[in-house]
Amino acid sequence: MKTCSLNVRFASVLGGAWLLLGIVATARADKPNDASPVYRFSRDVQAPPLKQEELLAIPLDSDVFTATRDGLEDLRLVNAAGEPIPFFLRKVQTTKARAVRSTWSAREPTARPLDDGGLEIIVQLGDKDPHPNGLSLVTPLRNFKQRVRVFVSADGKQWDPAGEETAIFDYSRYMDVRSVGVPFPETDKRHFRIVVDDVTAEQESELLTLTRRLRGHEESDRTEQVLVDRRPFRIERIDFWREVHEEQATGDEKGDYSLIRQTVEQNAEKHQTIIGIETYRQPLTSFQLETADRNFSRHAVVEFEREQGVKKSWRQIGEATLSRVDFKNLKREELSIKFPESRQAKYRIVIDNRDSPALDVSGIKAEGNIDEIVYLAGPDRHDRLLYGSADAERATYDTAAIEELLRKGFQPSRAGLGPQLPGMQSGEPSAFRWSKVLNNPLLLGGVILVLVVALGWGLFQAVKRLDKLPGDQP
Repeated sequence: MKTCSLNVRFASVLGGAWLLLGIVATARADKPNDASPVYRFSRDVQAPPLKQEELLAIPLDSDVFTATRDGLEDLRLVNAAGEPIPFFLRKVQTTKARAVRSTWSAREPTARPLDDGGLEIIVQLGDKDPHPNGLSLVTPLRNFKQRVRVFVSADGKQWDPAGEETAIFDYSRYMDVRSVGVPFPETDKRHFRIVVDDVTAEQESELLTLTRRLRGHEESDRTEQVLVDRRPFRIERIDFWREVHEEQATGDEKGDYSLIRQTVEQNAEKHQTIIGIETYRQPLTSFQLETADRNFSRHAVVEFEREQGVKKSWRQIGEATLSRVDFKNLKREELSIKFPESRQAKYRIVIDNRDSPALDVSGIKAEGNIDEIVYLAGPDRHDRLLYGSADAERATYDTAAIEELLRKGFQPSRAGLGPQLPGMQSGEPSAFRWSKVLNNPLLLGGVILVLVVALGWGLFQAVKRLDKLPGDQP
């Protein structure tokens, strides 16, 4: 009976403790999916005057990066009524112009010789052919130079010049240089008149005829003859083309970011220079060393501070050999350490000096990717950016139209952000949730403390009752 009473009481106390812990754990795991989380900061969108709906791009700055979470889940764009506005979050890309040419052959051209030795070619394009902005005279000939003029007409009767006279040529005798294209302004007219001047050109032979006259054993006269071949300029076909320039992405665009603080320390025992860096949690990708020292080469690593509970440690994310060679005409330097994009509050650069003197570091430059949000803005609107929420989920917007416009080459207008203001709640107030109350760290600590005290008190009372029972009782 003594043992049974103790077991029952212990099981009752332990069961109650596990029940309370289970409720707390369930509430902790039940993350609230609030439609209206509270945001700590708000900033007005400062857009240029709009007469119609336009694409707007807003680059994010250090204030936004400081207050947002790593994945930027807590970004929201709202109108004056607090209603959400869909937006597309992207990294700004560096681009370069790329010429894209589409080519098609002329169908059923007609040709006739001109009285001045030229050749006239008439071509009519089909209704479904693109609007050309150039043509090529395809010929198998080498070593030539011809003048070409192009005229256009809407009806095939009244001709207007298209562009300027162009020379096509092939200088294969001297080097591999050839050009048979004739560009002109884009036109929607369907009739073309192509005039090639002097199609029967004189071509000098590469062979010379040498005649020598001798008087006795001495040369009295020498004659050189150059053979001239009159060769017609043969055209195999005429290709029209349309060339457009498209912007091609070449990589993430980089920008300079400011730092909060940087410190330089010397570890004499390890022969290291340690540079501490505090940031605004921007998306950084490299640090550049600033120093006046010359002729050095040092291995360096970049690390960020990682917290695991109450323990802090440093984790490496990049390394490089920093060097500068400056001797007479030889000048070369590499002072940057690159690493994958990282949004950390604290970094450090560790430079191994070995037995060489420590570098005189005067500063650090930070560089990183540029994030921006793109959305469709209308005239006479007052939009705001909200950010800085601990429990906001990532929004899932329909951005297909925005992405399609960007793919088609529509460039968004640039907008900015006003001063940072206290935040607001997006949309209607959310319903009360027990999970919010139970996720409070103070409440959780209090519950755990009560459980520990209750469990200890129950065990203490059980032991006291056990001691009071007769020793011979089963």
